[in-house]
Amino acid sequence: MINERLKNLRLAKGLTLQQVGDSFGISKVSVSTWESGKTNPGRKRLEQLAELYGTSIQFLVSGIDNENFVTHDYEKVPFFQWELINSDLRCADNKSWVKPIHCHPSKSAFATRYTATSSLGWQSPGIPAGSILIIDPEIQSGNGDYLLLVTVTGEVLIAKQAVSPGNKLFLIRVDSLNATPIPSKSYKVIGTVLEWQMSRKLK
Repeated sequence: MINERLKNLRLAKGLTLQQVGDSFGISKVSVSTWESGKTNPGRKRLEQLAELYGTSIQFLVSGIDNENFVTHDYEKVPFFQWELINSDLRCADNKSWVKPIHCHPSKSAFATRYTATSSLGWQSPGIPAGSILIIDPEIQSGNGDYLLLVTVTGEVLIAKQAVSPGNKLFLIRVDSLNATPIPSKSYKVIGTVLEWQMSRKLK
C-alpha cells in the first residue's frame, strides 16, 4: 500500500511528519492523511516525495521499480558487528550480507546492528536499539541526517546533524539525555546512516 511505503520511507530517513510537511509548505496533518491512507498525494506531491525519499514515483505507487530497485548481488552490503566499527573493516572477515530496501548505497557502504546505550532505560529517538543500519562513507550528509561516529576515546555512537540559530551544522548524540553538541574535534565521521531496518534477517 502506498500509505505504508510513504511511512516506512519517512521513518527510514529519520524524518518527522512536521519535517516532511515543512519541506512542502503543508501541515503535518496533510502528510499524516497520506500515511493513514485517508488521502493520496497528487502527481506533483509524488514527484516531491520521490525526490525527498530518494526513490521513484513508480516505487511509491506500486512498490516495484524495475529500473532502479532491482537488487543485484553487488548491491548487498557486508555486515559487521558493532564492535568492529572502530577497526579497519577492509581487513575484517564478514560472513553476512544485508540487502538495502530504500536506498542505493555506494560500494563502500556496510551494515551493522545498532547497540544503543541500555543503561538509560529507553530507546534513542529515531533509530531503535537493535536496528540494522546501512552506513555509507561516501554520502554527503545534511540537516536531520544521522551519522556514525568514532570519538577520540574510541567510542562508537550515532549522532544527529542539526542547524544552529547561526545557520551552522552541529552534531548531537542520540543515545544520551544530554543534548549538548559534540565538539567538532572530538570525533571522526565513519559515514551517513542511509536507512535502518527493524527486523531484517542477515543473509
